[in-house]
Amino acid sequence: MQKNLFRDIEIPKEDILLAIDKGIERGEKARHMNKQKGIIKRTSLFTSVAAVMILASGFVFSPITNALAQVPILGSIYEKYQMPIGQELASDQLLTEINETVEDQGVSMSITSIFYDGQYVGLTFKAAGENLTDSIGGEKAPESGYSYEMFDRTDETTWWSGTMGSLIKEGDGYTGAMILENPNTDSVDSLTLPIIFTKIAGVQGEWSFNLSVEKLPGKEKHISQLVSSMNEAYRIHFDKIVVGQTNAILSYEILNTAGVEGEQLELNILDSQGFPVSTNAISDSKIIFEIDHEKTDYVLVEPLYKIGTKEIKLETLKIDLK
Repeated sequence: MQKNLFRDIEIPKEDILLAIDKGIERGEKARHMNKQKGIIKRTSLFTSVAAVMILASGFVFSPITNALAQVPILGSIYEKYQMPIGQELASDQLLTEINETVEDQGVSMSITSIFYDGQYVGLTFKAAGENLTDSIGGEKAPESGYSYEMFDRTDETTWWSGTMGSLIKEGDGYTGAMILENPNTDSVDSLTLPIIFTKIAGVQGEWSFNLSVEKLPGKEKHISQLVSSMNEAYRIHFDKIVVGQTNAILSYEILNTAGVEGEQLELNILDSQGFPVSTNAISDSKIIFEIDHEKTDYVLVEPLYKIGTKEIKLETLKIDLK
């Protein structure tokens, strides 16, 4: 073809420039959305530090759909971290609002709420100060944005385990939440919670609290029932159950086993609909499990021993929760 065939073609410059501008605008929007998604993902992570072990992965409370309008601020903190046990107690207005504040290194640290439901203690907190960094993680702080120590001052080897959510930026400061597990197997009516925050959003210091908290209303029921396998080689005595607001602790004693190498006890617990509930072994004589009082009036406990691929079932125990 000859070049002069294209000389008289009119090029729509305005349309081309408009199309380019629209393309740039779409690209900027897509980049902004991807950036926001990355931030949301990062702030919702649960992390651990050296002094804090994550709770057993099988023990996760089922999500709830209760509105948190009664306690919008505290409830929304647990909601952001997807901590259902805190959400449930917030929706039932069972969180105790407090405002204990400690200042160090130009940072004001406040505990805003607390709860104690048998084996678990929950805290929400906030921090504010000009020295706080705007970035979380990296070289300035652990991934969660804060670290702490949990022990009885008379015994610094007594560590508490728990789950913790990374800091969330709120205004000129940060908010956070954690749920801790009481290392004592006895569910006392009240306890003192000593906790020292040692780093917050890049600032090292010591924000020490000694919090007193009462256990939420619950009840203890004596069971005193024996279950066994068909040949009675395996026998377990179930003693009592402590029923709390969101969980229950079942106590038992292993009376007889066959003494076979590798035998392992499993306690499968089902609700009244026949669905399995989340469990977590506290010790070799106690197990804690989730309960939803609105959905179940009783649970079924199915003990069985496993020896390799072989399963030996014991009698099923029905426990009324009312």
